[in-house]
Amino acid sequence: MKTSKTLIVATISLLSLPAMAGYGTVSEGWGFVQDDWQVVCDNTRTCRAAGYASEALIDEPASILLTALPKVALPKAQIQFVSEVPLDDLKPAELWLNNKNYGLLQPNKEDSLLYDLSAKQTQALLDHARIATKIAIRAGDNQWQISDKGMSAVLLKLDDEQGRVGTPIALVSKNNPNRQRPKATLPKPTIQKAFAYSAKDNKALAPSKLAYFQKNIDNWVDINAEQLIGSKDVMGECELINPKTETYQRMSEYGSTMLDWDFIPIDNSYTLAAHTCWLGAYNSSNGYWLIDNTKPSKPTLITTAGNDYFDGEISATHKDRGIGDCWSRTAWIWNGETFAKSEESSTGMCRGFAGGAWDLPTYVSQVIKNDAKAQ
Repeated sequence: MKTSKTLIVATISLLSLPAMAGYGTVSEGWGFVQDDWQVVCDNTRTCRAAGYASEALIDEPASILLTALPKVALPKAQIQFVSEVPLDDLKPAELWLNNKNYGLLQPNKEDSLLYDLSAKQTQALLDHARIATKIAIRAGDNQWQISDKGMSAVLLKLDDEQGRVGTPIALVSKNNPNRQRPKATLPKPTIQKAFAYSAKDNKALAPSKLAYFQKNIDNWVDINAEQLIGSKDVMGECELINPKTETYQRMSEYGSTMLDWDFIPIDNSYTLAAHTCWLGAYNSSNGYWLIDNTKPSKPTLITTAGNDYFDGEISATHKDRGIGDCWSRTAWIWNGETFAKSEESSTGMCRGFAGGAWDLPTYVSQVIKNDAKAQ
């Protein structure tokens, strides 16, 4: 997943609050990022704001997550940290704000690595968002610190996205004269997952059809399109699809089978054509084109960022950094006519959490399986 680094400056006239200045948009990638905080909103308007330890304290990872539902006054707040001491041996964890004890954190009942903040603790944290605040977690002699840099700007952005500015349910902007109207939750899109051959069906194209597809696919797909191979100065989305590109020619010297097309039967009427698009030190991607077997000359591009197909689902899972501590994922589900996007998320800024601290979706859906049960 490519995260935009374009600088975005947005200014809202807020009483005693700094202007928002950061990068990114709330509905893409890492969302809106300011210093050590980020906010990511999904397509239902649920927003998640996460704050982390500063980069100087990355060896002592700690993070807080605020999950705000539209029109709900108080967000759900959770904390996690990485401890060298086994959690069972730690003293009870406490929340400290500006060296004042705000009480014990409650261990999450479903995830032993998480702690929940009470409503009173959450409100205290929000009350400190507009001032310089030392946010600390203490457990006996052990201590973790979460940066407050960027917190007010990120929560202001969240207020703006959910229409909270100037309202009683605003997180940081209750007194703003530019009163908004709180936005309602949007429903999750529903996807009816259609029948698709499973791996155990071991389906393959008939030899004659396979030969026909192999002979013509380069004509059906415009492999010379700038979108796919790029230009002299810009790499396209699928540079390994065209034998003329320098990257393709270098790989062909090794006789790589990764330069071949794969054809995967989805059902009796549709086939997926797949081709490697690019390879990196830690990542790779495939392009997937949907072929209607009755009119194969007009395949539909689903994505050039995928890397797996299994039982009716195309998925794209990528490392956002080389050491693999940050991840992003997108998935598309077969609905009988096309592959509909079903989810998109990242683990955010990570900041020392192997695999990421949180799941921060930008797109969610309800997938109904063939047995009519939601997954």
